[in-house]
Amino acid sequence: MPVTVRPSDHGSRSWAGRRYRLASSPEILLHYTLTDDTRTSPPRARQLVQSSFARLERKDNVFATKNGFVHACLDAYNDHYSLVVRPEDVWFAILTQFSAYVNAHSEELRKRFCAHDAQQELHIEMDLEGADHGKLAFAMTKLMQENVRDEGLQQWILPAFTTTTKVDQAVASIIFMGTMQKYFTYSWGTRCGIPSATLLGEESDWVKIRERAERLATFGSEASRWLRLLRPVLDGFVASFRDPEGEAARLFWQGICNEHVPNGSGTVAYSGWITSFCFWDESGRCLHGSKSGQEVKLTRSQMPSGFAKVPVTLLDNGLEIPTEMVAGSMAIRAFRPKEAAGTSGGRPQMRRSAGNDTIQPEIGWFMYKT
Repeated sequence: MPVTVRPSDHGSRSWAGRRYRLASSPEILLHYTLTDDTRTSPPRARQLVQSSFARLERKDNVFATKNGFVHACLDAYNDHYSLVVRPEDVWFAILTQFSAYVNAHSEELRKRFCAHDAQQELHIEMDLEGADHGKLAFAMTKLMQENVRDEGLQQWILPAFTTTTKVDQAVASIIFMGTMQKYFTYSWGTRCGIPSATLLGEESDWVKIRERAERLATFGSEASRWLRLLRPVLDGFVASFRDPEGEAARLFWQGICNEHVPNGSGTVAYSGWITSFCFWDESGRCLHGSKSGQEVKLTRSQMPSGFAKVPVTLLDNGLEIPTEMVAGSMAIRAFRPKEAAGTSGGRPQMRRSAGNDTIQPEIGWFMYKT
């Protein structure tokens, strides 16, 4: 049961809180806590996703500070306030200091915690709708434990006191993640990617494309360089047809594109094997760097058209009618296949939305008067 110690014989004073900002909402608490953090300069607005302070109101008398435990102890001693301390307050004070130490000495401690050299990605695949991010942080610690050398590290970090709540478990989990951030990157949600990719035709069709592409090498050095980019991509199509359930096919389609979101202002760019089909712009200017193996990042506006245009003159009893024809990959059709994707190769049936969940490029042509 709780105990009360009385170190001095004077009474307690009423809280003044003049040093701190009263937080009347989770957004305000976040803002002023980070403003008080000297590592955050200058403070900027954050869009809150979720918080354990969701029901925070002005009447709760919660004041923002960058170290609640240390500052509460200082103020209680100096200004004569009674103090209440939970086991978690002390343990988290230890954990946050330990986190700072590990991050400052991450390389010399690396072999103590993990066997890998670079940061290892840890991901939880799930739907973000209605997600409890505190629970997900706790779930992430299980993945972390599977990838560290110390078999008891998770159990050592997570509190299991008589006062421990689910919020405390989430807090400890997040601190644990921060402690190991030099060794791991963390993500959860639904990854960008293609749920399924159906290749029509026969294997021989995809082999023919691969064989036909070799002729590109006869059209000059730049076309030869393009062919070198295309070869592994076309091989990927053939391999996908031969073994659609294989790991090679899965990795190939995961590599179709990577999204690069800029910090601050800027435009989203894309890399991945899809850029092999964007080697030149409409004017024939090469969009890829001159260095072999250099990653190419293209914005949507930089990606070339997938169609070609040509002028054609019609003659109507000697009357010339100038026209233009345009043809190529010109649209995307959205539809819902009649049959849902079922179990294949031991994999469960794919979850589907209620509407049109499949898209396909549309090829066609136009002629119009100019």
